[in-house]
Amino acid sequence: MAASYAFTNDVGICTVECEYPLALDPLPANAVVLKQGETRIGQKWTGSKWVPVVAQADQRPAIVVENITADAGSNAHTIIADNFAEVRTVVGAVLAITVRMEVGGQLYPINEAFDMPITSVDGRVYPKRVLFEAGRATFTITMTEPRIWIVTAEMVNSGLPPEKHMRFSGLRVVAAEV
Repeated sequence: MAASYAFTNDVGICTVECEYPLALDPLPANAVVLKQGETRIGQKWTGSKWVPVVAQADQRPAIVVENITADAGSNAHTIIADNFAEVRTVVGAVLAITVRMEVGGQLYPINEAFDMPITSVDGRVYPKRVLFEAGRATFTITMTEPRIWIVTAEMVNSGLPPEKHMRFSGLRVVAAEV
């Protein structure tokens, strides 16, 4: 007779559900029998009942872009999205980027430096040192070649230990020849 099971991870959260043509015997320690049509993905098994998992606010620091400007000679050829997520500019432009570090929507007055890997779509990496003083940083990037450059949270965190990971909504820069 077919049987359905919820499989829990090491903290009791159901991450997988499976149906087997025969009942599992013996029952694995991380398996809980499900009723017909029941689903428990994302819920926690206490050992006697299922409970919802209360989502906690992500308290990792967040990098927030405050401003992006282009040098005077490239300004007329530069378009910056209102949310600072994308910049379209020309080869030779010098972009000044101002960011702040936040936790819970409040300025996080950190004094620290890290290398931000700016990666082009063809795989080239342009590491840029970012120095935060009192939670803010301004750095420049010169667009020396026609490329599409991307920075994501995963890239920012790639060289950092887990306790230093940050949130970042991302940035895309297109440098084109005119």
